[in-house]
Amino acid sequence: MDITTFQCPHCQTALRMRNRQIEGTTFPCPDCQQQLRLTSTPDGELAVSIIEPEPEPAGPSPLKIKARTTWKQLQKGGSYLLASPVLMAWLVAGTGALVLILLIIFDDQPAAVIAVNQQRETETVPAAAETETTAIPAVESPVAEAVPELPVKNNPNLPEQIAPAQPADASAEHQVLVAVKPENLPPLIASKPQPAAPPAAPQTDVTLALQIPILEFRQTDEIPLKTMISQFEEMLDTEFNLAANVKNDPRLLETPITLSSKNTTLSHLLEQILSEVALTFTVKSNKIYIERAAAP
Repeated sequence: MDITTFQCPHCQTALRMRNRQIEGTTFPCPDCQQQLRLTSTPDGELAVSIIEPEPEPAGPSPLKIKARTTWKQLQKGGSYLLASPVLMAWLVAGTGALVLILLIIFDDQPAAVIAVNQQRETETVPAAAETETTAIPAVESPVAEAVPELPVKNNPNLPEQIAPAQPADASAEHQVLVAVKPENLPPLIASKPQPAAPPAAPQTDVTLALQIPILEFRQTDEIPLKTMISQFEEMLDTEFNLAANVKNDPRLLETPITLSSKNTTLSHLLEQILSEVALTFTVKSNKIYIERAAAP
């Protein structure tokens, strides 16, 4: 059995191999655990070399990590500002105030100096105007033509004589203003506004209302005639006009009435009720008139 002796290049430990190994075989050192590889020399002999560890991929630099963290914080702050309009408004107002303060601080020419310069410019303008007016040559005045002498009254060239103004009786300085005492007027009493009149309700067409179909009408209990008439007034939305001989007859109005009918109309029901007490009705000017029926 062939034994080959090597020396660990890392820890100088003696290594022995009993079997012939193939070139390129890797194994760890028993002492230092360094990975070794069998290589061949130019003379054809085997040798042991250290396997260099593969370089680990370099991660991002600390500056890049810090910049990325700052960018994430800015994004988070921006999203918070967008979610809060009030905070955004305060931020904009504060930025505007800061800009105004910086403009005031770094202004090279104060407002007082600007005002003085403007005042000086206004003072120099009239002087320049005077120099311009003096430079203009004077225009010769025209020579008046000779006018023949005429009487004062007939001379049209003479100006009219204006009468001197009469002096005022008293100067304004010596005038005294006296306030007039107002008369004792009675106090004004505001009138209460009148309420607006309610709109007039639309009038019911009695002729059409009498033709309303009734599937069934049942009044099994006896009720007075005047109560029955009141029910029909509510159904027709109108007020019946009773004749004098009907209105002034309380016994007639207290007559008990019972009625039951099917598939009829309001007009037919009213005829049946009034026929039991010898009454009838007519429609005149969209009103119902109840009177005694004429004797046959």
